[in-house]
Amino acid sequence: MNLKDKTILCVDNGLFFEFCLKLSDFFKKVYYYVEWKDAYPGMAKAVIGTEWKNGKQLDTFDGKPFERVENLYDYLDKVDMVFFPDVYDGDMQQFLLDKGMSVAGSMKGEELELERWDTKQYFRRIGMDVQPMQRVVGIDNLHNYLKDKENKWIKISKFRKTFETFHHKRYELSRPMLDKIQADMGPMGQIAEFIVEDNIEAVVEEGFDGYTVDGKYPNYAFAGTEIKDAAFAGKFFRYSDLSEGVREVNQQMAPLLREYGYRGFFSTEVRTTKDGKHYSIDPCCRLGSPPNEVYQEIYANIGDIIWNLGQGKIIDPVPTAKFGMEALIHADFMLNTHQAVHFPEEVREKIKLRNVLKIDGKYYTLNLHGLPEVGAIVAVGNSLEDCKKQIEEVAEVVEGHGLDVKIDALDKAIEEFNKMEKGKQ
Repeated sequence: MNLKDKTILCVDNGLFFEFCLKLSDFFKKVYYYVEWKDAYPGMAKAVIGTEWKNGKQLDTFDGKPFERVENLYDYLDKVDMVFFPDVYDGDMQQFLLDKGMSVAGSMKGEELELERWDTKQYFRRIGMDVQPMQRVVGIDNLHNYLKDKENKWIKISKFRKTFETFHHKRYELSRPMLDKIQADMGPMGQIAEFIVEDNIEAVVEEGFDGYTVDGKYPNYAFAGTEIKDAAFAGKFFRYSDLSEGVREVNQQMAPLLREYGYRGFFSTEVRTTKDGKHYSIDPCCRLGSPPNEVYQEIYANIGDIIWNLGQGKIIDPVPTAKFGMEALIHADFMLNTHQAVHFPEEVREKIKLRNVLKIDGKYYTLNLHGLPEVGAIVAVGNSLEDCKKQIEEVAEVVEGHGLDVKIDALDKAIEEFNKMEKGKQ
């Protein structure tokens, strides 16, 4: 398929700007939309993915055929397909598909990620391994429930901005966090649903990172290990060479993915215990971050993959290298304001930023979510050590106030990857 005569509309929330920009290397034109409308709209969401020169907005980005658009529905009849890299728009995806458009995304299958309690109950019904867990409604009830509990994981469905999953070791340590949640949520805390899960002592943690159509998977997959909020190390595998636990979880979920008409990216996290049980934690029904940043450089045919997903077809990825790694970039400075990031042009393809704005050649990541995440540095190569060396070299030339490239986590990522490889043998 010659995609250079095809156009694509990416509907995103800002996190996957770089992935959508990469598609402009394959398609004739990429239109990019982030919902910005509100009763009192701010400027930041409206300018993600835009480049400006001398006060004027360009219809390109980095000189590529990539254009941020202001109104979604002005472009639906101008493009050949629509791609949704994130969740929360499953209803729109299904609507467009029903209208005969080519759509790539998780469809209503996003519920597997967003409705955590219901998903785990489904897993239990079909015989998957599920750790003990409790549904608690109301922050006061959560306080009371946790007073005599230890070593639990506290989660919330759907509303990611409320709080991230945290580890409850014991009540006196968690109480400040619970008090903060209560203060932040106010009256909503009385009706919020919390999920309390038992800890899983895993021998190995691994998973699938890739894409699926109706529960069918490609013959090859890029898979690896993540150091939370810090780094990722991975390798191209034959699907048949993935661990028994990973393949078993994928197979068990396949009927539900088929029922949803799923046609998008999909990641799992599987924790295998000494007694041979394979616990699927929380499915990721979108591009994973990581490792989508590595996908951008290790998938040689990423445009064809997206196009075929939109057609409801699955093709194998073609690798540019055997191994890939990334180190995340954080900055505490970004918790309160926007962040300027400077680097030489020759390393641009290794720098993957979030919520990006470019003005007169300078790059900025915009603070939308009150998080310190700026982006990542990626590398692909013939070994993980080779990738690590590349990332270290790029890290030396990336500048910004208080930037912290998680270089120290690369060795840990390699260690965990080697442990995963050994566990499959």
